[in-house]
Amino acid sequence: MSQPHPSPSAGGLPQPMLEAAQAAHREFLTVLEPLRGELFRYCRRLTGSMWDAEDLAQETLARPFTRAAQTHQPVERPVAWLVRIATNAYLDQVRRPAPLLVEPAERAAPPAVDPVEVRDALAEVTTLLAPQERAAIVLKDVFDLPLKEIAAMLGTTEGAVKAALHRGRGRLAAPERATALAHRTAPDRDTLDALAAAFTAYDLDGLTKLFVEDAVSDVIGVAHEVGRDQIAAGSLHHTLVLEASVRWRAEVRKVDGDPLVLMWATPADGSGPEAVEDVLRAETADGGITRLRWYYFCPDVLAEVGDRLGVPYRTRGYHV
Repeated sequence: MSQPHPSPSAGGLPQPMLEAAQAAHREFLTVLEPLRGELFRYCRRLTGSMWDAEDLAQETLARPFTRAAQTHQPVERPVAWLVRIATNAYLDQVRRPAPLLVEPAERAAPPAVDPVEVRDALAEVTTLLAPQERAAIVLKDVFDLPLKEIAAMLGTTEGAVKAALHRGRGRLAAPERATALAHRTAPDRDTLDALAAAFTAYDLDGLTKLFVEDAVSDVIGVAHEVGRDQIAAGSLHHTLVLEASVRWRAEVRKVDGDPLVLMWATPADGSGPEAVEDVLRAETADGGITRLRWYYFCPDVLAEVGDRLGVPYRTRGYHV
């Protein structure tokens, strides 16, 4: 007779099991790393926002780890596999991403496409179209996939894909589309300024006090912390106390009208110039930080922020 497995409620999950899962997950992500850039670009086109794209990419990478454990056949086309998972994850989202305020385009894009116009067009797609219409248009008009393959990815028929394409393109061409565009809610600027000042001053206590008691901190793709004490002992302590190879300076800048915190790093040994190595996005309420996202391990996001702001940046890869 087989022995019963220990009950998790008796003493928590066994540490060796957690370590084995973490090791397997790191190995899985290492194998997929060469595809991460292409996955991000697909998510970027689908969502119209670098932040929502990174969230979707992370969700996409969480799902195939479980899916792979249940797959008994080789994955012959890993990019198509990830695109299918990303599409399903996107359509499964309950909350639509908050739209950006953009102006309707009044002319066709010239041969030398302005990146600002491309971003506005992507934002307009995400604002005006239902999720299935967005996915259909991106998969067809950007990736030029056959209708049959798009239908398989969306779990529908070729006729439904044609209808979604027709509806979506019609909405994008409608003259009243500008009335559907709205503002994104921004975090409190004073709180972000205080966050940047405390980081620059290496004021761990001051930083900790800026967080509400049940705040959440996400080092995207690497760590998830819940509660002010856990955040202080984790990501904040690591950045200001344990990280001795660089000196940090924080600065609030705006992208798409929303303030975020650039984390400038200067090598402590003087071996290189100052450059942005992290970007922080905060959610605030009543003068306190309710959620903080760190994009240190998101090189695609760092590159886009750096290029758009015209600042030097350094990336460190997708994981520790």
